[in-house]
Amino acid sequence: MISSNNRVRVYWDLLVFVCIFWASLESPLRIVISYDQNLLLTGVYFFIDSVFALDIVWNCITPEYKEGKWIVLRSEVIRDYLKSWFIIDLIAAVPFEYATLKIFGLQQSQYPYLYLILGVTRILKVFRISDILHRINLAFQPTPGILRLVLFAFWVTLVAHWCAVGWLYMDNLQDYQTGQSEYIKALYWTVTTIATVGYGDITPSTDLQRIYTIFVMMLGAGVYATVIGNIASILGNLDLAKAAQMKKMAQVDSFLKARSIPPDMRRRVRDYYMYIIDRGWGEDESLLLNDLPLSLRKEVKIQLHRSLLEKVPFLKGADPALVASLVFSLKPTIFLKGDTVFKRGEKGDSLYILSEGSVDILGSDDKTVLLNLQEGQFFGELALVTEEPRSATVRATSTCEIYTLSKSDFDHSLERFSEFRSAIEKSVSNLKK
Repeated sequence: MISSNNRVRVYWDLLVFVCIFWASLESPLRIVISYDQNLLLTGVYFFIDSVFALDIVWNCITPEYKEGKWIVLRSEVIRDYLKSWFIIDLIAAVPFEYATLKIFGLQQSQYPYLYLILGVTRILKVFRISDILHRINLAFQPTPGILRLVLFAFWVTLVAHWCAVGWLYMDNLQDYQTGQSEYIKALYWTVTTIATVGYGDITPSTDLQRIYTIFVMMLGAGVYATVIGNIASILGNLDLAKAAQMKKMAQVDSFLKARSIPPDMRRRVRDYYMYIIDRGWGEDESLLLNDLPLSLRKEVKIQLHRSLLEKVPFLKGADPALVASLVFSLKPTIFLKGDTVFKRGEKGDSLYILSEGSVDILGSDDKTVLLNLQEGQFFGELALVTEEPRSATVRATSTCEIYTLSKSDFDHSLERFSEFRSAIEKSVSNLKK
């Protein structure tokens, strides 16, 4: 069996999707528009039929995702496939038109309705679109709503196209009179009707056309409501966390304005919210991951904080137990440019590890810069070791992402991990010098 993580299957699904889309558009169109079935078009359909035939093989040798789990046993996959989509895939893959021409010598120009039936068989594959997009979604994990939007656009396009083909079929024009311009007019009529605009510049002239128009208008009423509702829902769900944070920022700003908070402070509050929104810090990490099993949660947290772990020197190549302990203990904090991280004389309750940005260690006058710290460095350890008040003031010189380690977790790590103790003792000795 081919692995469920095999990217070849995903790219194959993308190819099948394109073939289904082409066949769904062109197969009905050839009945109402007169154009030469040349060698190129014959080659395209030979390729599509070959893809559909090979897709049957793919479905027998690749795992199937069903009811929340992957089916990997070949016998089980084949049995499930034969009971579900095999017949439809087989009908879509058989080149009935070519077989009819070679066996019975029947030409499309002589029997257009027969070729309508034989050509439309490929369209049956369209019912597999949802499964194909679901597998693509499992492989690429795009932003929620993207695949739903693609599926929605796919069906809207096909419905509009098929209705336009139906209108051309009703217009009673001869084959030689129906071409690209007539199709564009039919598609224009379909879109205006389905969108409930209906300018009235193209109107039915026969009873059959009026009946067909009634059907399309009834379809359009449902489609229009579905379009508006789905697009609003999809766009609103593309980034729920960002939308929620934007709403919260507006509420906080309105509250501060009502309480006559100075504009400069309100701007700083907005800057904070915009930063965490842009950086994707809008959700509580611990709450979001709390439902995961411990082992998986540990792996996810290490991946989330990989950039930090790669920047801190003493964590490179450190004991995995130390890394795991720290990623569960560290708490992310944001400081804006000019913010004071802590002041001289305050009680030391945390160690600070700088992930993004830079900070200044200030002298006794809180103006003189004694030291500038960059990404990957840590500070605040002296007060935790000596249990004395903070010996200096630290101020952010840019927007900073800083991870804090509480005193209890700090002491626990000192006791358990020798490399952590060595790094802290070396830092403290340098500070005392």
